[in-house]
Amino acid sequence: MKIIRLSCSWTLALLLTLGILLPTEAGAEEASVGAASQKPVVLVHGIGGAGYNFASIERKLRGSGYASSDLYAIDFRDRSGNNGRNSSQLQGFIDDVLSETGADQVDIIAHSMGGSNTLYYLTRLGGVDNVDKVITLGGANRLGATSVPNGIDFTSIYSSSDLIVSNSLSRINGANNIHVTGVTHLALLTNSRVQDLIVENLQ
Repeated sequence: MKIIRLSCSWTLALLLTLGILLPTEAGAEEASVGAASQKPVVLVHGIGGAGYNFASIERKLRGSGYASSDLYAIDFRDRSGNNGRNSSQLQGFIDDVLSETGADQVDIIAHSMGGSNTLYYLTRLGGVDNVDKVITLGGANRLGATSVPNGIDFTSIYSSSDLIVSNSLSRINGANNIHVTGVTHLALLTNSRVQDLIVENLQ
């Protein structure tokens, strides 16, 4: 994982020093607010999945103001969805993201069994302090925990047309549980209505 923001910041500083680029007070304030509110996003796939499953969501997030260097998709070594092994790998992955970006916390978007792995990381491996928001898509959430741990802003988006993960597994106590219709399990990764909900709940 490489971060390119340093070179961009250096270029911006040089332009400002030379007087080539002069931000207005309002523009500077707006940039500061955006930078303060945006966290790196970790994308967590489900059983048999991979990081590339989030390509459509990544495009949506980039169109909403995220840089490519803000988005981190994990590829689990164990594709079976095992909570113990995957949450342990997720822990190391998030530690690396925080170290590289200098951020205090990440936000997480998880699909399917990735929701369970995420909750296991939060409740069993002490991940709560490292995470601000979690959004699950057809998440098998109740296989990881029965309720959202304190301190986490948790949104569960699920569909009555999901024939893979039961809605009863996705709904979790303490979450903003959002029911959509007409979206299959895999289409939760590409549906434009769901992506609008993702952006809205990341803010």
